[in-house]
Amino acid sequence: MVRGRKQKRGDVVRIDIGNGKYFHAVALTNPLFAFLDGVFEREEPVEDVRDRAVIFKLWVMDSAAKSGRWPVVGKVDLPTVSALDRAVFFKQDRISGKISAYDAITNSESSLSFEGADLLECAAVWSPEHVEDRLRDHLNGNPNKWWASMRPRK
Repeated sequence: MVRGRKQKRGDVVRIDIGNGKYFHAVALTNPLFAFLDGVFEREEPVEDVRDRAVIFKLWVMDSAAKSGRWPVVGKVDLPTVSALDRAVFFKQDRISGKISAYDAITNSESSLSFEGADLLECAAVWSPEHVEDRLRDHLNGNPNKWWASMRPRK
């Protein structure tokens, strides 16, 4: 287990959500993480973790891994650019209301409908605490207030 360093591509981090339960995520392009489905109550071999489905992808503050809050528990080999890296987020100008799609790989924007935006994650950097809340809500089948607060507005 590695603590106190910035995550690197392919690092698998363990995310403690309390009550002896935790999720895993894979570091992609900094600060993008792919959060993996499946809650654990004991340490799982990285080989068993890497094939899990992706629940969502988010940008996360560096403090998550650097502080040791999300310790690195293993590493998986990822191609230079893989399907996991594909991440398109929505942006909405709070004044004009204009919505666009932001491609994190190509660093480009294109126009997007409200309906299209509502299917995407918001282009925002999450705190580790808010991600942990979202994972707990996912586990319990509850809506997440942080996610809801960032939905596109008509």
